[in-house]
Amino acid sequence: MNPFFNPLNSLPLLGSYFFDPPRLVHMNAAELKRYQNKAFKRIVKYAYETPLYHQKYKKAGIHANDITGIDDIVKLPFITKQDIRNSFLDGVIPRGYDGNKGHMVSTGGTTGKSVSIYTDFCTIAKAASPVLRELQRFHLNWLKARFIHIGNFNPNRIDLVAQESFHKPLTSIIPMDNKLNLDINIPMTKLINTINEFRPDLILTYPAVFQHLAYLKRKGYGEHITPTVFWTAGAMLDEYTRRYVEGAFNCPLRNIYTSVESQADIAFECLEKTWHIHADFFHLEAIDKNHELVSAGEQGHLAITRLFGRGTPIIRYTGMDDWVRLRPSKDCICGLSTPVIEGGVEGRMRANIILPGGKVFPPGAFCFIESALQGFDTFKIKQYQIIQHRIDAIEILLVIDEELRDVGPSVSVIMNRIMKAYQKKVGPDVTILVKEVDTIKYPKNARKPPPIVVSHVKLEEGYRELGV
Repeated sequence: MNPFFNPLNSLPLLGSYFFDPPRLVHMNAAELKRYQNKAFKRIVKYAYETPLYHQKYKKAGIHANDITGIDDIVKLPFITKQDIRNSFLDGVIPRGYDGNKGHMVSTGGTTGKSVSIYTDFCTIAKAASPVLRELQRFHLNWLKARFIHIGNFNPNRIDLVAQESFHKPLTSIIPMDNKLNLDINIPMTKLINTINEFRPDLILTYPAVFQHLAYLKRKGYGEHITPTVFWTAGAMLDEYTRRYVEGAFNCPLRNIYTSVESQADIAFECLEKTWHIHADFFHLEAIDKNHELVSAGEQGHLAITRLFGRGTPIIRYTGMDDWVRLRPSKDCICGLSTPVIEGGVEGRMRANIILPGGKVFPPGAFCFIESALQGFDTFKIKQYQIIQHRIDAIEILLVIDEELRDVGPSVSVIMNRIMKAYQKKVGPDVTILVKEVDTIKYPKNARKPPPIVVSHVKLEEGYRELGV
């Protein structure tokens, strides 16, 4: 039976459709806090029936009834990726939860081991609310705007699960001819021709895919691709890539922040480039290496709590591995007043650049190709990647647009400018090699495009440099 025909599903979802998207516009800080308190107490009681959380809370001497609101979150222990892996399957779902009626979804496993959790129809459907809110901020109607999602539709990936369990049943009720899903493995020229025929108002995909599409656009492909906005997720967006894509399509490129574990968009970047947190759906914390909360605006490791949904609870989960700087409510010109991620997500901890002396750069802080080329006014660099092979050796790979090779500053001048900019940043004890390559290779068994920053140096090496 179509799950939308079940009133136990359809009635709550109808309420979500009308009340969720405008909530952050109409609520003041006190009202939002009351909403968070209620949602948090409900999700903790749900988690308490899940063996993983029950055992953790019992060991910490905490009962679900001890939690009176969101401020009590500090009483609860953190949950790691390894905790979920060790407890899978029965330990990550509540007692009595029928796994056959749910859906297992898995992360991409970019660290070598994926994490699997459970979700269900109502959770996936509820996760559409933040997207509707975002569309409203970009003045797009979800029933009319033409939307393309270029993603990973392999088995157990959230893209495929959402398509099969939510979007297909929805299309039997409401025609969704304005939405098109495309697999990331489609050849780029075929991909851009398909996009050109569809003429979307919005495209969602990885930054590297946008960069390839922008390259083809600059070569004359995609004459009918004139969208309102591009959304990107799943990898870090650097400013060079943003400017490269926006210049090609004359269209804003903005971030959304999501994950398999979150099940929904955690935050999004509005036209004013403010990263608004969907604070009625998530509570975010930034912690240091000792799992202590850092001050507002201070860099920390993300811990995320999901305030909705069923399946596997996500409370004080540290497995997303991202660097963030969090700020309390900020009034934005776009009309939203929400907690924000200041400056956006700074990248994965495992991609940190560790320098002699113990200095650490999050990946987002180590992408300054854009500033290094300031004044050159060139898009000669088609793609780039930064690889730290050793603590004292960094390689920067550049792919050059052959048609622009002899236009503007020479490749050698550009390479020398980049080398000097990075050498100044890292100091004389690190060797910087800037190298031209034909392509940036995909990682082995890759499920998405290659990252901009790759580090083969462990954080412990930086600590050893400090004598810690």
